[in-house]
Amino acid sequence: MRTSLLIVLSLLLLGCGGAEVEQNTPPPVQDNSNNYTGLAPQTDDVQQFKLNLWDNLVADNRCGSCHQQGNTAPFFVRRDDINLAYAAVLPLVNLADPAQSALVRKVAGGHNCWLSSNTACADTISQWLRNWGANANAEQAAVTLVAPVIREPGASKALPDSPGLFAAEVYPLLRQYCVNCHTPDATVAQAPFFASTDVNAAYQVSRNLINLDRPELSRLVARLGGEFHNCWSDCATDAATMLLAIKAISDAVPLTELDPQLVPSKGLRLDDGVVASSGGRYESHQIAFYQFKEGQGNQAFDTSGVEPAANLTIQGDFNWLTGWGLQINSGRAQASTQSSAKLAQLVGATGELTVEAWVIPANVVQQGPAAIVSYAGSAISRNFTLGQSQYNYDFLLRSNSSNFAGVPALSTADADEVLQASLQHVVLTQDPVNGQRLFVNGEDTGVRAPAAAISNWDSSFALMLGNEADGSRQWQGSVRLLAIHNRALTTEQISQNFSIGVGQKFYLPFAIGHLIDLPQTYIVFEVAQFDNYSYLFSQPYLINLEGSALPSDLTIAGMALAMNGRELSGGQAWIRQSSSFSSGTSLVEAQPISNLGTIIAAESGAASDEFFLSFGQIGQFSNVRSQPVYAEQQINVVNSSSSDIGIRPFAAINASMSQLTQVSPTNPAVASTYQTITRQLPALSNIETFISAQQMAITQLGIAYCNAAINDPVLRSQWFPELNFNASPAEALSAANRNTLISPLLARFAPLQPATAINDADARAELNNLIDRLSQCNGTCDSQRTQTIAKAACTAVLASAQMLVY
Repeated sequence: MRTSLLIVLSLLLLGCGGAEVEQNTPPPVQDNSNNYTGLAPQTDDVQQFKLNLWDNLVADNRCGSCHQQGNTAPFFVRRDDINLAYAAVLPLVNLADPAQSALVRKVAGGHNCWLSSNTACADTISQWLRNWGANANAEQAAVTLVAPVIREPGASKALPDSPGLFAAEVYPLLRQYCVNCHTPDATVAQAPFFASTDVNAAYQVSRNLINLDRPELSRLVARLGGEFHNCWSDCATDAATMLLAIKAISDAVPLTELDPQLVPSKGLRLDDGVVASSGGRYESHQIAFYQFKEGQGNQAFDTSGVEPAANLTIQGDFNWLTGWGLQINSGRAQASTQSSAKLAQLVGATGELTVEAWVIPANVVQQGPAAIVSYAGSAISRNFTLGQSQYNYDFLLRSNSSNFAGVPALSTADADEVLQASLQHVVLTQDPVNGQRLFVNGEDTGVRAPAAAISNWDSSFALMLGNEADGSRQWQGSVRLLAIHNRALTTEQISQNFSIGVGQKFYLPFAIGHLIDLPQTYIVFEVAQFDNYSYLFSQPYLINLEGSALPSDLTIAGMALAMNGRELSGGQAWIRQSSSFSSGTSLVEAQPISNLGTIIAAESGAASDEFFLSFGQIGQFSNVRSQPVYAEQQINVVNSSSSDIGIRPFAAINASMSQLTQVSPTNPAVASTYQTITRQLPALSNIETFISAQQMAITQLGIAYCNAAINDPVLRSQWFPELNFNASPAEALSAANRNTLISPLLARFAPLQPATAINDADARAELNNLIDRLSQCNGTCDSQRTQTIAKAACTAVLASAQMLVY
């Protein structure tokens, strides 16, 4: 009877889109031959080697089938003597910098990886080595700079802004042969969508795959010729065809000529730099870890090194971020229930938990809460969920103080608006003594939940990102890193992980020795791909790789970033700064130039964009930059009279909204919003100065006022006496009840200027369309959604020209 009941419940979950939606391939089952029966470890370090590396590599589907005694040397997983295996592995590992270990590099190059991603295998082995090194107290290696390839700046080509050449040469091949997968409407859609029916969209995602300086290195060519990816005839022939198409574009694009007035450093591309070490994070109790390095395919790998790996399978509309990360537009990334079970087991063993994520919410209007990270079976049954409700982070945790849904939730304060649509480091901790705490960007938000014990966790749930298992809590945004720990991180450990940052980073050493007559001298920047469209440059410093000192005084002034043969028109954080160094200054250690950073737009992509520095003054060289000269334009004044209508400036807009809504301008959320966007609001009453950015600021202020008004039960009942805010939109805002929202809004906000007011029927039609769009949620909208729709309708009227124009 019990078995039959479980089967019925499982079928019900499947029918409702529960956690059993999909199952990944189960982890390998180790046979008894992997149990070590040889000589005992002679030292503690040998024992740590066995526990952290040997035990994980000895399986036959990893290294155990070859690197055994009497088989293929080196014998680092031999089963007869762990001490001899230890001696064999030492030349292959670097505990100070695990990623540089010969063992890791070998697997990263494709040698016997047991996963579909060589990078994931290499990262997993690196984690096992870090675990070994942490127990062996190995000192972390410092990044070692090496002299880069010397490039003369300007001798490069850049793809034009227009897709014309691409449309004529490469796009026809992509549309003919790649359309079955690389389009968003394909049956099994595979990003990037370079065969999209929209040629402009296809061109944008193809730019990073085309190398005009060396067409043979283009990813579109390499995927066919070297990786044999879905060739349509013979791979060598198909690669040659694609190469000819890219060469045709390259031949039509001229080399960028360098301005002779510039004082340039030598040039670099991103991959000419030194990869910054990703070490330094606190990871001692990490049980699931995702860096989203994959860049392609539909899997994100758990490289925590804790078996079984809870690898995520991604479904729906998503994009990979080039600087490591996953952008979720719809759908979710989900682990199997079998591999996710380790979370329930290991967290249950300690009673402590930390959920750590680097995220970029797509907007600040998502709610539900929208599920960023969830270990759950549905929206009403979970172990934990990190979610978003507009400007708030929410943490729902099943404990002895909550129900099965994790309610009551721990949420950041509405007035603080902690959540922003920008890159944020979010950490949630739970332990039986301190309860739940929430940190954002290394700072304690101050919100607390009483001490409670984690209990009754369901090990049949699945870990997922971007939604709940039943599909009812879609979240949109990007996840750059996710780590789950079975200990509550301390404030110091959280600050440490925040300071390390996220994503792939490089040190780019720009050669300036030829400008100051001191060979091997460089200005070094820390550089990261901020997202798919931009680079982050920060913290430049001066250094000499031979340890030489400055032979004379040195002034560096007017330093500017340049790319693809020209100085950039924006993002010049250092162009007004000047740094001086005295004669004899030692350059053995880095000499800081500035703590500033800047973001610049990508042009041809990380594989092709070439950077260099340009100086107003360095050593004996100088360049006096002139202001740009624009051709005179003949302006014909047709009518010199000013407009009969004007717009309210910032103070009048704030006062008008306060008067109309009866919400005080000192309301904390309103005051904070107003202070933030004041400079973006109109400063003049001249309507000819009005721009779209000002309307966005007016809308933000309108949202703040409407949010405050409708959250106030007294004002809400005064405004909408007949609207049932405890009902779902399907009932409260049905066709029969719709006017209980629309009529009070128009009566309150619209009749300011009857002579010029919008036609009543037109206004009602617009609001009806808005309510219809916001009410479409497949029958899952609750009463909270009714309030959200009311706020949106309120903002649409309050922030309109009715209030602004006079």
